[in-house]
Amino acid sequence: MFHNTAITTNIINNNDIISELSVKERLSDTTTNEKVVDNLGKGTRLDSDILNQETTLFYVVEFKGGRSDLFYCQRELNIKVNDLVIVEADRGHDLGKVTMEDITRQQLEQFYCQLKNSSNATSEEVTSTLVEKKKWFAANQIYIKKIFRLARPDEIVLLITKSQDEQKALVVCQTKIKQKKLSMQIVDAEYQWDRRKLTFYFIAEKRVDFRELVRELFKLYKTRIWMYSASFLKSSQFSA
Repeated sequence: MFHNTAITTNIINNNDIISELSVKERLSDTTTNEKVVDNLGKGTRLDSDILNQETTLFYVVEFKGGRSDLFYCQRELNIKVNDLVIVEADRGHDLGKVTMEDITRQQLEQFYCQLKNSSNATSEEVTSTLVEKKKWFAANQIYIKKIFRLARPDEIVLLITKSQDEQKALVVCQTKIKQKKLSMQIVDAEYQWDRRKLTFYFIAEKRVDFRELVRELFKLYKTRIWMYSASFLKSSQFSA
C-alpha cells in the first residue's frame, strides 16, 4: 500500500534543509502558476490525438487508503510499477505510487465506468448502481489525467511530514465531530500533495449536514475541504 512506504528517520534528519526548500518551491510554484494550476484535474479526453499515440502508456496510481486512479504518460518517462510519481490532481498536483502498468484501453474504459457509476451514487446505492445501472461512457466522455514525472528524493522525504500533518488534522476533525454531536465517524484524512486540498474520509449511516464543520475546517487550514464517504474507497480501487 502507498501509505506504508518506508522512509527512515535518519533520512529526514539529513534532509531538513532540502525538505524546507522543497516546501517553499512547491508553494512558490503554486502561487506563480495559479491560473495554470486551476485548470489541472480535468484530464485529457481519451479520443484526443495525444492519447492515441503509440508512445502513450496508461497506468494505475494508488494514493492513501487504497484510493486509485488511471493516468497516462509518454513512454520516454520510463515509469515502472512501485515508482512514486507526481501526477495531475484536482486543481494541482499529487504524489502517488504506480501499482499497475500496461493498462489496455478496454481495462481503462471499464474502470472509468466503474468510478463514474459509483461516484454518482449514494452510499446505499453503490452496489445496485454497479450491478443494475451500469452506464457506458464513449471515448469523448472519458478524461484521463497525466503523470508529469518521477518524484524527487526530497519530495519523497516529505511524505513523513505530510503523514504527520494528516494525523493531526484527523484528530482535530474527530474532536469537532464530537463537539457538534454529528452522527458520523471520521476514519482518515489526506492532504493533496501540494496542500491545495484536504480530504476527510467518513462513515455515516444516513445523510449528515456537515456544512458548518467544513466552514470551520476551511478557516483553520486555509485550503479546500472535501468530505468523502469511505464507502466509495473500495469502488475506486482498480482490479484487472
